[in-house]
Amino acid sequence: MKTKALLFVFILFPGLVSLAQGNAVINDLLFYERLAERDAAYEQSVQFSNEQDERDYWNDQKNFENLLQQKNPKAYQVYISNKAPSYIDHIEQCQSECVHGDFYKREAAFFLLKASQDPLRELSLSNAAKGKVPGQFK
Repeated sequence: MKTKALLFVFILFPGLVSLAQGNAVINDLLFYERLAERDAAYEQSVQFSNEQDERDYWNDQKNFENLLQQKNPKAYQVYISNKAPSYIDHIEQCQSECVHGDFYKREAAFFLLKASQDPLRELSLSNAAKGKVPGQFK
């Protein structure tokens, strides 16, 4: 009886370890998904006091993204993929009262370029090109 119990534990244990590792990976990716959404919201609303502060923020952000891409490519893809829709939606809704610096505009251009290469976003971007979007990017 003890042999059967030990055999059962040895058969079940690797599956439990694998399941635990899978959950850790999912939780890690969910973290980067939430971080992307939070960062995008912050970047759309932040007002820098001077150009140097803005430059420093965007340099730090690019360094973070580059390091993430090198260390964890899946997390980087999740991060960028979840940041892009927020940027694109904001650009489509941005009215003349939106004030963004050059660095934000470069970041937005990056996401627009990525979206233009994504066949699933083609319909939305083609509507934007036809002028069916309520606002314009300023």
